[in-house]
Amino acid sequence: MLAPLSTMPVKKNSDYRRGRRRILLVGADLYSKDSISTLLNTMGLTCIAVSRYDDVPATIEREPLDAVLLHLGPSAAPLERTIRTIKKIRPSLAERIVVISKETVDRPTLDLIELQDLPHLRQEEHFLSALWTTLEDLFLPGGMRKAARKPQSARLLFDSFRLPLPFDVRGSRTSGRHMTYEHNSTIIDVLVDRPMGSERISLVGQVLDSTKVVRMNFGLPVVLLDESGTLARTTTNQLGEFNLEFECAERLSLEIRLRERSWVSIPLGPMDWVRTQRRSGATAT
Repeated sequence: MLAPLSTMPVKKNSDYRRGRRRILLVGADLYSKDSISTLLNTMGLTCIAVSRYDDVPATIEREPLDAVLLHLGPSAAPLERTIRTIKKIRPSLAERIVVISKETVDRPTLDLIELQDLPHLRQEEHFLSALWTTLEDLFLPGGMRKAARKPQSARLLFDSFRLPLPFDVRGSRTSGRHMTYEHNSTIIDVLVDRPMGSERISLVGQVLDSTKVVRMNFGLPVVLLDESGTLARTTTNQLGEFNLEFECAERLSLEIRLRERSWVSIPLGPMDWVRTQRRSGATAT
């Protein structure tokens, strides 16, 4: 079930109020369309909805648009064609495409989303809050998302491969590499491992507040990068947890959006130790 709009913050002095931006919503069912269009209206945005992906070319040629929300249905086949069309007809929209999915998305579609470096939101609990955050990022003053994201570095507190266990950090008998980072009052726990028999690496983590103050840690965008760009992205659940899978890569880092216009960077370093793992539970030397 989607989060009710009553839980959303109402921002009286938002930049959106200075001029109504126009958002194209593609492929949403009636219930999703109503929920999303109501949210957009609350933000001071205008929703233009079309039910068919085939309607996108004519719409983006006719309408002055500021962003596109592509709602995946049972088949994600039109996605690649639609992205190509948007880039060809209106290149300025290429950095303001958001993908929304209700159903499980297959691996080729996920690979396409990651290759295109598109925000991907799953339509589940707290989805509308995550969409609000994503749209804020798209419309930050100064242009595109990549230019707007200027993360600060987190401080390493613990690395199970290099450092002794701090007094106040519980030990773990799991395989893989456990790292703990700190940024102001935020603690980020990360466990990187390769499950037995798998060629893919698993990364699980959690965003916590060390002050014990109750905070909303759901819907925080999490981006995994290597030197070539984005490898994967996700958002945190209501407990601040996130989970990513990816192929073995070189130097990796995480970027997490903690608050409005506040990103933190977490260096994970080289992954060559993964190649030395012969079985689950092995450790690097």
